Amino acid sequence: MRTVGVIGCQPRIGTTTQALQIVLCLQGLGYRAAYVEMGEHDYLKNLVEIYEDVTIDKYNVIRCRSIPMYTGKQIILANQHRYDYLVKDYGYIDSPDYTIAYFEQDIRVVVGGTKANEIEYMERVIEDPGYLNVSYIFSFVAQSEQKDVKELMGDKKENTYFAMYTPDPFTYTENDIYEYVLGTGHEV
Repeated sequence: MRTVGVIGCQPRIGTTTQALQIVLCLQGLGYRAAYVEMGEHDYLKNLVEIYEDVTIDKYNVIRCRSIPMYTGKQIILANQHRYDYLVKDYGYIDSPDYTIAYFEQDIRVVVGGTKANEIEYMERVIEDPGYLNVSYIFSFVAQSEQKDVKELMGDKKENTYFAMYTPDPFTYTENDIYEYVLGTGHEV
């Protein structure tokens, strides 16, 4: 089993949406993949309360459409189900739930943005030497600005990607960036 750690450079930057899109991409490639909410973000709790098409099985595994979802407390159960991939949502870097475990994942992703109130958070991550061998996914960047953003990423530009607009995180927005982030190319 491989693991993917996804973390935002700040709160409400689209970390969960990107983690869910990665799960859907993996499933589309034929892999068995699940989402794990690390920490206490209450996303899954709120999801169960709000969404109508959410089910909970006898093991308390939450399923929204095709995605099996676990809380961090259920990580042992998730491991027992023998997924090919577990995609772990670590929230955001300054969160009290943020742990060093993020750096122990096979694949690491940092989600950020380029708006005036977002860029300083991403700059801190880029300048931090601890964030080696990570992929950067930017949300809501106009195509006309993407080349400039890549140049600003310096030596990290080869690992910089741009997410497409995704209004429903449970519907895959086809975007080959996830295959590059995962190292799967276009193969199963």
